[in-house]
Amino acid sequence: MNIIMGAVITLCVSSVVLTVFRDIGISMIFNLDAFLIVIGGTIIALFVGFPAERIRNTINDVINSYKNRTDRDVITGNILEISRMYMKTNIRSLEEKMKNIDDDFLKLGLKLLINDYGSHDIRNIMEREMMIRIINRNFSLNLLRTVARLTPSFGLAGTVISLIKMFRHLDSVDAIAPMMSVALMSTFYGIIIANVIMLPLCAKLKEEAIESEAIMNICIDGILAIKHMEHPLRIEERIRGFREDPAALSAGMHGRVTTAKASGTA
Repeated sequence: MNIIMGAVITLCVSSVVLTVFRDIGISMIFNLDAFLIVIGGTIIALFVGFPAERIRNTINDVINSYKNRTDRDVITGNILEISRMYMKTNIRSLEEKMKNIDDDFLKLGLKLLINDYGSHDIRNIMEREMMIRIINRNFSLNLLRTVARLTPSFGLAGTVISLIKMFRHLDSVDAIAPMMSVALMSTFYGIIIANVIMLPLCAKLKEEAIESEAIMNICIDGILAIKHMEHPLRIEERIRGFREDPAALSAGMHGRVTTAKASGTA
């Protein structure tokens, strides 16, 4: 299956590249003036509309979305192992286990268990952390969507600027040619950056956010079940059931978000 997908992607990329570069040449495609108008204008607009920390966090979110995501089976295995240790009241083993857990959210839940927080406090703290992560991810999505809207606009601005310059040099064909190149390529850059880079990144980040939210809900249910001393087999059945019944998981997400909002309002 991976070979077929790789072949299809390679064929599509090759077709697009050959279509774009045919009868044009690389020197015409890579126009520095047009590139600076689009990229420079977009960067200026970003720093006007967003703090530097938000831009940095968005870059980190995009990079993290391409790293190895936490597997649900790994999370399930960790929760069941924690459950067995907790039933034996083996705090030392739990502390050692916490060092080997890669998922920060599950590590937070385990830390609350070790420190003997109550069920209500565990739920509130973990749901608050989940809400913060969801909000930050939405901020990053907003920034990427803003870039996707800005780049075509600055591409059009570059086209208008170049056309204005052309009207001042209509008597010289040699002067018009480079300006026409900038006028057309700035629009081309704006469209390509928005539709080939930014919008796919938004989709990638959105997909990763949905998966991350699902895993966080599984962690909350698992930690609370461990706190209530439920049997590991029952915990596993509940977690596995989430994978088989997406409607139940979505209902759980909606209920938690509503509860968290109500708590925050109160």
